[in-house]
Amino acid sequence: MLNERGQEFSVFKLLISAIVAIVILTLLLNILGIIDFNPNTDPAEAAKNLLTSMDSSVFQEKVSGRLDFSSKNSINSAALAESTGLSRNQICLSKSDDLPVDFEATGTLISKTGASSIRVELVGICAYKENFDSNEYLDYAQQLSKATFEIPPDCFKKVVIGEKACLLVLIKSTK
Repeated sequence: MLNERGQEFSVFKLLISAIVAIVILTLLLNILGIIDFNPNTDPAEAAKNLLTSMDSSVFQEKVSGRLDFSSKNSINSAALAESTGLSRNQICLSKSDDLPVDFEATGTLISKTGASSIRVELVGICAYKENFDSNEYLDYAQQLSKATFEIPPDCFKKVVIGEKACLLVLIKSTK
């Protein structure tokens, strides 16, 4: 088909159709979660947000979104304590056993030494000290009860019975 100048419209129709198809495909992939246009790449900020959302609750497990954790990132309980109403003794940081060996969790710090980035999630729960001592908190934590991890031995040592404490565990992302 030719226009008044003798030019074909089919090439332009094909180009416009291709652009519309790419936009629709991108939107569908974003809805399905395959493409993440706004990844949360700061684990320390995600830990602060998660801890803030858990601060007023007890026995309510919370899970962060997907995070990209690299050697540039770390999560520190002292920094988290400054941004929440908890003391750093009330915050314990741990990691699941299925994470690579280049992750280190000491109870007060989670860091990574390897060069590559790993997709992870943070899972947290607040309970009373005695619930952590007896592992009773796992009855209320679906994600944590599936994960294999250890609470570092120095965690919650300075927390008294009846005082609230919060546990954050870094796990491999399933999303």
